[in-house]
Amino acid sequence: MATEGDVELELETEPSGPERPPEKPRKHDSGAADLERVTDYAEEKEIQSSNLETAMSVIGDRRSREQKAKQERALPSINPS
Repeated sequence: MATEGDVELELETEPSGPERPPEKPRKHDSGAADLERVTDYAEEKEIQSSNLETAMSVIGDRRSREQKAKQERALPSINPS
């Protein structure tokens, strides 16, 4: 029973216009692509870490040689004669 001012709503049960098939749930590709991205990232970090360790080692060796050379120049020559 509708009175003045009441609005009746009709629910559409069928879509108007071209019908679309219901979307299929997306299947996951068992994570192979995700796993590959993660391993690539880990390998890249490992390589960067290795390069950093090598560089730090080279710098440390160079500093110790320079410091040793500086100490040798600072010490007076001792002649056993």
